[in-house]
Amino acid sequence: MAKAELEVIQLLMKLIGHKTGELSKVTYTPQKVAFPLSCEGETKLLRSTPEEQGVDSGFIEKLFKALYENNSCHMHKIMAVRNGYVIGECAFKPFEMDYWHVTHSMCKSVTGMAIGLLVYEGKIKLDDKIEDIFGKTGPLQYFFSKGLTVRHLLTMSSGVEFNESGSVCSNDWRNQFLESQTKFTPGSKFDYNSMNSYMLSAIVTEITGESMFDYLKPRLFEPLGIKRAFWESCPQNINKGGWGLYLRLEDMAKLGQLYLNNGEYDGKQILPPEWVKEATTMQLPTGLVESPGYGFQLWTSSSRLGAYTFNGMLGQNVYIFPDINMMIVTNAGNEDLFQKGKMSSTVHKLMSELVVSDAPIEVTDEVIAKQNSLKEFIRKSEDRPECRTCIAGGGWNKKKKRSIYGMSPKFRYLLMKCLDGVTYDMDDKGVGFMPLLVQVMHNNYTGGIKSIGFKLDERTGAFFVLIKEGDVTHEIKCGFDGFRAITEIDEHGEIYSISAVSEFALDEYNRPVLRNEFYLLEDSTARVMNIYFGKREPLEHDTSFAFGKVNPPKNIGIRFDEIPGSGMLIGILNEFGHLDISKGMSGFVINRLTGSGAIDALMLAIKDTVRPKLHGTIHDKESDVEYDDNNSLPEEESEANSEQLDAIMEDD
Repeated sequence: MAKAELEVIQLLMKLIGHKTGELSKVTYTPQKVAFPLSCEGETKLLRSTPEEQGVDSGFIEKLFKALYENNSCHMHKIMAVRNGYVIGECAFKPFEMDYWHVTHSMCKSVTGMAIGLLVYEGKIKLDDKIEDIFGKTGPLQYFFSKGLTVRHLLTMSSGVEFNESGSVCSNDWRNQFLESQTKFTPGSKFDYNSMNSYMLSAIVTEITGESMFDYLKPRLFEPLGIKRAFWESCPQNINKGGWGLYLRLEDMAKLGQLYLNNGEYDGKQILPPEWVKEATTMQLPTGLVESPGYGFQLWTSSSRLGAYTFNGMLGQNVYIFPDINMMIVTNAGNEDLFQKGKMSSTVHKLMSELVVSDAPIEVTDEVIAKQNSLKEFIRKSEDRPECRTCIAGGGWNKKKKRSIYGMSPKFRYLLMKCLDGVTYDMDDKGVGFMPLLVQVMHNNYTGGIKSIGFKLDERTGAFFVLIKEGDVTHEIKCGFDGFRAITEIDEHGEIYSISAVSEFALDEYNRPVLRNEFYLLEDSTARVMNIYFGKREPLEHDTSFAFGKVNPPKNIGIRFDEIPGSGMLIGILNEFGHLDISKGMSGFVINRLTGSGAIDALMLAIKDTVRPKLHGTIHDKESDVEYDDNNSLPEEESEANSEQLDAIMEDD
């Protein structure tokens, strides 16, 4: 077993074992900054109706709706562009269009553009050998390189064994790559490896003396009006190249438009047309039906003539269709890898059927009706109600209906008041708040949730979940009734924006449950946290709710989940780490483990790692209110609570 693969397995075992702290052997340094809310000099694409650009509004609605209504797509944002005009855009609740988003491997296409600029400036040639650029780094480097060139990196045909798994086992990715063996003669076949893209970034730094991000700013980002972007680096301050770039969806579209315009943007030639033509032409077959060819850091498609895609996992894509001068740009959080998921198949299928007009479509009553229908769908999908929270006290609307969960706002308020100031200590302190994929991709591992607490702001009615993780407490505001509650948290020096979608409900045992969906507005994953209060004892809803007369429950249960889930984690390990877990990771050893059911146990362990279950016990405060033998409040306080509860229920 290769050392890197062994390191990945060891990391996986640490995650399964709920270990915390710096789990990988890569030095952690906080990098990610908070999203800048505005920036001078940023430009926007022109806007138009679909019909003005020869496209039926009904088709745009059909495409948007097909993706939104498919639960496996988990759409975040989408934009349709034709002839350089945005003809449809939607940020599905709770996401915001004017917010950057992780691009994952979509940024490989940007790395390819950087190499195109170097070629354009005469600083490198595609057939330059890697050992000539970096020099010999070890006694066996030249022997193993076998004439590896820049072109081989661009086309994912280097065959170098050091792959994505190396990003968790070494600080020196560049030399690990250069000193690694090759699996086949470079250039002979396609073998997807994100470290090829990383090495392209390293080439830019080696030749120019600056990071690829800094190199691209005056040459690419500024001419396109891209001002708010961020690119992570490796421990040696080389931009990751194959991942780690944050962009706004509209800026992703600008990059696609640059290629649609054959390297020209806003009247300025950024890249030569011959580079764009070669980059978007199949250089090698991939063996994938969905994406049969690979160009220069992008995928070709068979859905339309000349189609190609800037593709990032989990739904970060710029689908480009040159024959109709059109793009579909997406951010999502699904299990789409290499365009083999429902989202990509839906886009390619519907776009292959699209018929457009070179002239504007005449505006008729029918067209106006379709345009209005599209606007209404977008309005409902974005769901931007006025900020609403429960009323802290008095002024209740007596006609207020109960929610679909059978819980009135008053009952919910009583729950929040009961939990105000209460903290529960976790029995397992090895589970983190951030999704596993975020921890792994950013090398930012959890300190473990130690306790969960609650706070009610009586003045505003706002309710907060207090999550103590390591030595830091995240105070996250809950969003009820369609209210978007956004909180910035500091995760070991990195700033993330969390949008909470929350709801109190009753489970099948009539226990109150606080359901929270914590969406990372800048990422492709979300954390689900369902908090169950009390024992499995039925409560008579509203009229004699036990919390009003006794202490808060001594125990809580928490069930976590992630979107996307365990299938995503297994798929990424298989595809990117080159570890076929389902069939065996190490031949001889795993074949024997399979017969004993160990692989099945490993699959279950991975699922439990993504969906852990915790229990919490109420924090014991020595000076707190004294309890009687029946675990009830002192008589005078219990009576006061009962009177308050009765008064509230009489108004319901």
